[in-house]
Amino acid sequence: FTRSRSAPHAAHTMASTRAFTRREALACDRAALRTGIVHFGVGGFHRSHQQAYLDDLLRLDFDAAKDWCYTGVGVLEWDVKMRDYLKNNDWQYPIVSRVGPTAEDMTMDVQDVVTMRDMQLSFEDPVATVRLLAAPTTKIVSLTITEFGYRVPLNEGDYKLIEMALEGSVDADLASENVDPACAKATVFGLMLAALAARFKAGVRPFTVMSCDNLPHNGDVAKKRMTAATNALSAERFGSVREDFARFVEEEVKYPSTMVDRITPATSPQDIIDLKAKTGIEDEWPVMCEPYKHWVIEDNFVDDERPAWETVGAVVVKDVIPHELMKVRLLNVTHSAMCYAGILAGLTHVHEAVTHGKLRAYLETLMRDEISATLARNPGMDPALIPTFDAYGESVLKRFENVAVKDQLDRIAMDGSEKFRVQGRAVVTEGLADERSVRGFALFVATWAHFLKKAVENGDKVKDASAQLVSAPWTVNGGGLEAFLDVEEVFGVLAQHEGFRSAVAREFDDIEQSGVEATLLGYIFGAGNNSNGDLANAHRDVSRVSGSFHALDEVCIPEEAQPDEAVAFVPLEA
Repeated sequence: FTRSRSAPHAAHTMASTRAFTRREALACDRAALRTGIVHFGVGGFHRSHQQAYLDDLLRLDFDAAKDWCYTGVGVLEWDVKMRDYLKNNDWQYPIVSRVGPTAEDMTMDVQDVVTMRDMQLSFEDPVATVRLLAAPTTKIVSLTITEFGYRVPLNEGDYKLIEMALEGSVDADLASENVDPACAKATVFGLMLAALAARFKAGVRPFTVMSCDNLPHNGDVAKKRMTAATNALSAERFGSVREDFARFVEEEVKYPSTMVDRITPATSPQDIIDLKAKTGIEDEWPVMCEPYKHWVIEDNFVDDERPAWETVGAVVVKDVIPHELMKVRLLNVTHSAMCYAGILAGLTHVHEAVTHGKLRAYLETLMRDEISATLARNPGMDPALIPTFDAYGESVLKRFENVAVKDQLDRIAMDGSEKFRVQGRAVVTEGLADERSVRGFALFVATWAHFLKKAVENGDKVKDASAQLVSAPWTVNGGGLEAFLDVEEVFGVLAQHEGFRSAVAREFDDIEQSGVEATLLGYIFGAGNNSNGDLANAHRDVSRVSGSFHALDEVCIPEEAQPDEAVAFVPLEA
């Protein structure tokens, strides 16, 4: 890439005061912007992260970046609000990054973003969405649909769209009123497959599917979900063409893995008021985030077509796994471990929890003795990154201290079942396989259990994609902790591991009898009813365990009987 010399493209202003700086919207010909990337899941994180990188790139080299702008797609009813907000804002919005030791001393950097061109709602016109995705100018389809989004099965509307696309009937002559109403319920993966079917039928090269969700091996997860769905298409309905189409989806489409990072809490009404008071900027839905952002991208794109993200700070590599493991485990898993204990301690915000003496010591010990220890032994880890674990872990905790972010523990506590299943569970199984103590994770699960128990007893809504599954044990006669740990959809192999179950039970009892702060001290100093000494070896003679532990195993069954991970991606609540 070369820097554009065109004055209109480069022109923008930087307004500043002591408390804030502002990079105003790039002065450019908005009509010259073209959609190269279609994104599912236009929420706060996408707007603070991927859009920020592309906006930086547009400012650096307008001519090279102008064909890579975004069109968003929403598949859920509440996406109407985001679409309407962006449309009323002429598809611009501010990213507000904040930092400071106190609310009074925080500074703000405002970046006005112009890289969003449009947003469609698939349920309003599913065929229009398929056409958008099938357009040859769409080179990448990116996703921030949360962990649970990969588990939603295809429905009849998806199959009808795929069928129409393979027949070549998804074209401009098809009126929306002639489309089966079931198609309005099409899912993310169904819409992508229908668009790929249209490309396959027309002899057009496929797009790249790029997951930007906090999932280990997110590219592989997306690929398995796509290929499992195509392989499951019935021969009776789709005929022999399904086999060639399945090969197209598996062999021609590319699925790069990515590691994404920028803490982006939900925007509160007070944030909107503060933004106006401190900067004079009026906006109905600004994105509030921390200054730090990081993006590691596997260089694996269809025909090597992608923006030059590395010129604006992203890291493009051959193998994302080491970076992904380090970030997901040391940041995301630590986030979850902190939030439940913090809520039980009566705290509200992340910065309060991470500066709480006992909680801070718990997190430091957990990160050092359990998370980093398993990371160092993980076969996917790059040895060159191992010496950086301590410094990275400390930087994570320092970022959590940022008062200006005002991230709430209740937000982190959402979707705990998916986060533990996808992010945390493997750390425990690897630790047990390596005969290491995982007492800190037993305490993590015990605090989560108390959090759920209290929510159910108080009649509070449990914000979890599998809320019924994790709430049922805490109802009257629901079975309590034993029933909770029996949920194999969440705990996998650990549901059959008596050593871990007993460890969780002891921590759970300690919290009930002595409180969470005393229990944290017990872990920090190796005291209390639990013990660091023998938990790691507890699995050796446990009769309930069938099969054996392997790194990253998903379920406790013999290795030869393990199901494909993507095939198992169905809703946890039937």
